[in-house]
Amino acid sequence: MLPRSRRRQIMFKPDTEIELTYPDSTLVESNTTFRRRYLQIREVRDLIADPITPEEYLRRPLTQRSRYLLTAYDKESKSWRQFYVGSSKEFLTDGRLRIALYEKGGTSPKKIVSRSFEATRRDRIALAREVKAMQEKDLAGLELRIIPDESRVLKQQAKKPAASRPAPVKENYTRKDSPARSVKAPAMTRGMTASSPLVAPPF
Repeated sequence: MLPRSRRRQIMFKPDTEIELTYPDSTLVESNTTFRRRYLQIREVRDLIADPITPEEYLRRPLTQRSRYLLTAYDKESKSWRQFYVGSSKEFLTDGRLRIALYEKGGTSPKKIVSRSFEATRRDRIALAREVKAMQEKDLAGLELRIIPDESRVLKQQAKKPAASRPAPVKENYTRKDSPARSVKAPAMTRGMTASSPLVAPPF
């Protein structure tokens, strides 16, 4: 695994071709094998600026999630798939999650309302139960969301005033150590699959 300082320097942007060592299964606590993936990035979703909805989380509560989710063309399978960057060997994270409240259209959390849930079956089930319980509460006009637990980033963003979410532009990240190479990929279709059955489409 790369040092934290090194990982922060490596960024991604659409149309960049990258390589990731990615698991066959993204289920928490699963014994899985890793394979080298050759990808052309289509877009990047930042799960703090564009967080997980309760419906998305409850559909796949045991998925190992991290801050950045790539939609990319997998050259080996010749299909569009989705990849959590933090599940790769190169950018591995601990996969902890928290519940947060957002203002409508906001791109940063207004308030963090839960403890940190670990990437274990027990904690993910507990998180699902807490999400369901909070859905029944009056949130005073705020929206319930699930976000990666990146304490330093969340502390900084919580101090900022909420901003309107630009639509449908995605925030881009540039990987500077790998020049972009052109790849002819077919247009995305409604049949796009995730990188494994355990990864939930974000849309």
